[in-house]
Amino acid sequence: MNKKVLNISILIGILFITIFAGCIGNTTSTEKEKVIRVVMIPDEDPTKMLEDMEPLFNKLEKATGYKFKVNLVPDYTAAVEALLNKQADMAYLGPFTYVSAHYRDPNIVPFVMEVSAKTGKPTYHSIIVVNKETYDMGVKDLKTLKEHAKEITFAFVDPKSTSGYLIPYYALLKAGINPEKDFKKIIFAGGHDAVELAIKEGRVNAGADNDRTYPVMIEKGLISNETNIIIWKSDPIPGYPWVYRIDTIPKDVREKIKNTFLSMSKEEALKISGGKVIGYVEASPKDYQIIEDAAKALGKL
Repeated sequence: MNKKVLNISILIGILFITIFAGCIGNTTSTEKEKVIRVVMIPDEDPTKMLEDMEPLFNKLEKATGYKFKVNLVPDYTAAVEALLNKQADMAYLGPFTYVSAHYRDPNIVPFVMEVSAKTGKPTYHSIIVVNKETYDMGVKDLKTLKEHAKEITFAFVDPKSTSGYLIPYYALLKAGINPEKDFKKIIFAGGHDAVELAIKEGRVNAGADNDRTYPVMIEKGLISNETNIIIWKSDPIPGYPWVYRIDTIPKDVREKIKNTFLSMSKEEALKISGGKVIGYVEASPKDYQIIEDAAKALGKL
């Protein structure tokens, strides 16, 4: 992989950001073509994400002898559909996104999960955040959020997001808040950073994010803990997994891919993750049972 790979073209009709020609759209044999097709969802600036990730794919190509063709897709649904349709062999997903994909096709499995740079753990938390005006009017926890629900415009990330939808939605229901019925309005912002910016700018009163994106945005000066105030935090959630299809990637190649992640240095992990991750640990479907249970309870599977 080289710098010319990072030339980005936006396909207006389907909003795919492509860094290789012909990455998505055919289902030719991965083994025959010696190409592994990867889909990812950008948390922040797509160009910077691709630049940060370039060393990873260089390393994977060297370890496996395969070319890695990468697509950034606009949302979790697009990533899942690419995997299910065998238009992608490997992906970086949120936990709920992975669970929904695995539930529909058991050949999609996680092989590693991230270790957070902030906590040193392979877990993270969902958070609910409000802007200062909403906090000042008395919304300081889920109880007071319920009391003011009819005044609240609330932003989720995406219907397939773990920390930006599934977990906070479940928490709101348990707190006696039905988001569709009780809030003034709900929107899907499309990204964790987009939720935080909508809160800061007053376009919404409150929203769901996680404690991975939130501190990074504070460090970059995009938000502050005075403009974006946390009023709720979830129990630990298993970390973001990298997944692959076990029926399109040969077993020996899968092992090389997994070992490349597991052997990564702290410095390498920090670089490819934009400072969010210090390493990876092995993952399996059983690690995500808590997410599957929550999804089933909400009728999302």
